[in-house]
Amino acid sequence: MVLSMLLIEKRDGLARIARLKVNDEFDGEFETPLLIDFLRDEFVKIVNSMDFGLAPYPIKELDFGRYKILGSKDKNFVILTGLKALQSKKLVEVFCNLSNQDSPKPIYTPAFADPINLPLLIYLGVDIVDNIIPIIEAYKGSYYTNEAKLDVKTLKELPCNCPFCREGIEKLKEVEYAERSRLIALHNTEVMRSQMKLIKEMIWGENFRNFVEARIKLIPDLTVILRLADEKNCGYKFHSAFKKSRVYFNTIESFNRPELKLFFERAFKVYKPQTKTLLILPCTAKKPYLLSKTHSIIRAKCKIRVNEIIVSSPLVVPREFELVYPAINYDTPVTGHWSGEEIAFVAEKLRRFVEKGNFEKVVAHVDGGYKRVVERALKDYDVEFTSDGNVLSNTSLSNLRRALEDRNEKFDLYNAMFEHMVEYQFGIELTLESRSKRIKGKYPNLELLSDERVARVDTIYGILDIYYPLARFLVESNVYSVKIAEFEPKGTIFAVGVEEADSNIRPNDVVAFYNDRILGVGRAYMSGEEMVKAKGGVAIVVKRKWAE
Repeated sequence: MVLSMLLIEKRDGLARIARLKVNDEFDGEFETPLLIDFLRDEFVKIVNSMDFGLAPYPIKELDFGRYKILGSKDKNFVILTGLKALQSKKLVEVFCNLSNQDSPKPIYTPAFADPINLPLLIYLGVDIVDNIIPIIEAYKGSYYTNEAKLDVKTLKELPCNCPFCREGIEKLKEVEYAERSRLIALHNTEVMRSQMKLIKEMIWGENFRNFVEARIKLIPDLTVILRLADEKNCGYKFHSAFKKSRVYFNTIESFNRPELKLFFERAFKVYKPQTKTLLILPCTAKKPYLLSKTHSIIRAKCKIRVNEIIVSSPLVVPREFELVYPAINYDTPVTGHWSGEEIAFVAEKLRRFVEKGNFEKVVAHVDGGYKRVVERALKDYDVEFTSDGNVLSNTSLSNLRRALEDRNEKFDLYNAMFEHMVEYQFGIELTLESRSKRIKGKYPNLELLSDERVARVDTIYGILDIYYPLARFLVESNVYSVKIAEFEPKGTIFAVGVEEADSNIRPNDVVAFYNDRILGVGRAYMSGEEMVKAKGGVAIVVKRKWAE
């Protein structure tokens, strides 16, 4: 078989939706993630064309020389046989190593997937799975749901309404072993198929990490695998810094999410507090924080012209970054109880932000767990606490007003927000003449203008959308820019049309594209490295363009 190409249409980390184009002899095209169903004939040709080798993939670690001779030599697919023999640590190493190789070949894990581990496998970059395990388990009397494997003998009723379960548990138990096993195999496969459809929707909606975190908690081994993958930053360069989905920090695994690491990594690097006074505030349910009732009341009662840092869990957000993803769009369970692990994690982040400034005075308008975080983070600072147990009480607000009354420093918050967001997003400082620079709009829908529009806040992605002056600046600075072939793009730029791309580009980044005739702005659909290496697939979706 000759594989034409894997055309990526959507990424969410290592998980990708793509069109797998093959010879017309093999029905031409499939969509990945793909489920190979061995109960149907449509995949016979493509499977028979694959080279599975004579040695399972784990042999590669034990005897590379022998594996080189006996292992799979398939030119079109990365075929990982025998993965069930690997412990969690080795399994994660396999997937992380593959993600670092930037192989354009789709990854197939024969006889390994079931409905329960399927989300995690796709999250780790697997493109093709099969229903061998669900079939084998069916003949052992195992009945799958999306979340569990059940013994059919113990079921009082069938928790499914698929075509193979509609006649109920009694009918299923009445039939002979072979027929019963066949029906369970068909049901298990239907569950796999349904799970795959749901996974694709999660990828399209950029909700896949939330989904995976929820599913892995049911199985300790899967939880271990995700934790190890996070520790090794598996596929880190493919994860987006900006998304349209809400982040749910519901589990301890959430503290190691790639987007959280990216936020702190960038924010620590670019944070430049401008005043000598710091005000520490608690987070709010409403985002962005400035629109919340709590922060609105505080600002109405107290004149604030100082740097602010908002404490949450696991986020710590200087006010300058509150319109940046994920700070603009996240939720976390609030019980009033902070675990020791939470306090330690958040305190360390707060400390690092505070050390970026040269603060003469630190005021903390917090209580409860927030106060414990500040006390741990800044135990060697002379922090003035102003809350009496309720940050909105008259006494608390009077205390805060007195603490800040002589600290009326010169500080333009909206200007600082744009300066920080530009450097956070593109890694460069944007210098505009102060005479022509102005900010307009109703918060949070702000726009930065010079002689013309420069940038605006995109509150859906927590990102800056940019216009000609900043696009031109990116190209001149050779950052977040993509050189395309000599054609005029319409709505989409495919990878085949990309000549050069900044390797720092991640999916969902706003980028400037150009050639000798056109300068434009678009949203990246793949990493910069992929744009250059891929033979096809969507590289950039065009937002706007200008003739040069």
